[in-house]
Amino acid sequence: MIIETKKRTIFKTLSWRMVAIINSWTILSMGFVESNFWNAIIMNISGLVFFYVFERVWSKINYGRKSV
Repeated sequence: MIIETKKRTIFKTLSWRMVAIINSWTILSMGFVESNFWNAIIMNISGLVFFYVFERVWSKINYGRKSV
C-alpha cells in the first residue's frame, strides 16, 4: 500500500493553486469575450483541462510517497 505524506499533499496543493491563479489571471486579463459569464465558463473549462493534466503529471512523481 502506498500513502501520500503531508509534505506531498501540501506541495501538491500549493502548486495547484499557482496553476489555478495563473489560469484565472490569464483568462480574466485577456477577456476572450465581452461577457463576464462566458469568460467564467472559459476559465472553468480551461481549469478542468489543466487539473486533469496536473493530476496526470503528479501521478508520475514519487516525491512524498511512502510504502506501508
